[in-house]
Amino acid sequence: MEGLVCLWAYEGVTRKIITRAKYSGQFDVLEFLISNFEFLNKLEMFKFLEFIEVRPKVVPVPLHPKRNRERGFNQSKVISLSLSRNFNLEVGDLLTRVKETKPQAGRSRAERLEAMEGAFAINSKFSVPQNILLVDDVWTTGATMRECVKTLRKGGVKKVWGWVLAR
Repeated sequence: MEGLVCLWAYEGVTRKIITRAKYSGQFDVLEFLISNFEFLNKLEMFKFLEFIEVRPKVVPVPLHPKRNRERGFNQSKVISLSLSRNFNLEVGDLLTRVKETKPQAGRSRAERLEAMEGAFAINSKFSVPQNILLVDDVWTTGATMRECVKTLRKGGVKKVWGWVLAR
């Protein structure tokens, strides 16, 4: 991965907001974190985007279809759509989750890496862009994003930047 943009530390109020969004179905609270980011860091994001020769396509880390049905939304997709609106970037579901995994919370690094192995595939409905801004809500060990990047590179993506709300 070429780099990682992280907005907040995954602690305190930020952790409570993200947890509420993911597990209580209140994804609108993610907008609070994103709107604060927009106010404080919009200039930095523009610098980041200007550095990239070809504007990236925003790709949310996908949920398994079963988990998406249970939760009713994909928090990474919610975040991606907000980034798309604010920075005029195209969103595409280039990745699909092909392996159902248990939530990563509470697992060791080794367990997380093993669980994510082979979890993603390229969605053949989309053409593969050169640059990707891969979006997720939280980076803990990086296991999920690492596996996504591996899949994207195999699919022909040249550069992948990570973007998370919290780490």
